[in-house]
Amino acid sequence: MKYMICALIVYMFSFSSEACSYAGYYLFKPTLERWEQHPGPKQIDENTNGEYWETVPTPVVGNVKINRATYKGSSSCKDTGDLTIVVKLPSSSTYDLDEFGVYIQVIDGDMPDTIFPDFPIMDNTIETKEGYYSLTFPWIDHHPSEQVPLNLTIEVRFLTNELNLGAATTFKIEQDDS
Repeated sequence: MKYMICALIVYMFSFSSEACSYAGYYLFKPTLERWEQHPGPKQIDENTNGEYWETVPTPVVGNVKINRATYKGSSSCKDTGDLTIVVKLPSSSTYDLDEFGVYIQVIDGDMPDTIFPDFPIMDNTIETKEGYYSLTFPWIDHHPSEQVPLNLTIEVRFLTNELNLGAATTFKIEQDDS
């Protein structure tokens, strides 16, 4: 009898349930160990103009994709919007991407919810090995009838394990109404 009750309970709660899940980014955990700067052009060739040590590079940001909530269908993510950006090192940099966290800050515009975290992040998926971070930021979005197109100005900076903050790349995220 107790096995029948257990089977009935398992059957009652075994319906298909999916949670909305995004693999977007991970917390960057600085080690506070000395960050080893690479030699700059001046150190390699004293007759060259440039820096003695290569500084924290300025990120290259691109491939912005925006998906807004639809509230249609049976998807568990139908009430979420998401924004994906790709962050790379400049081609002139001699560093590896996994030496840096990424700090993102909204400097202008209104967000429908908190899209970007208040802490440095990183992406430790296969893309990192291919030279870029693909960072996805989900948020609970308004119903389509209440959505306002995104129009944000964002700063993206690299951060080292020693907490050296690099120069910012500033870019706009503008959602097309169509």
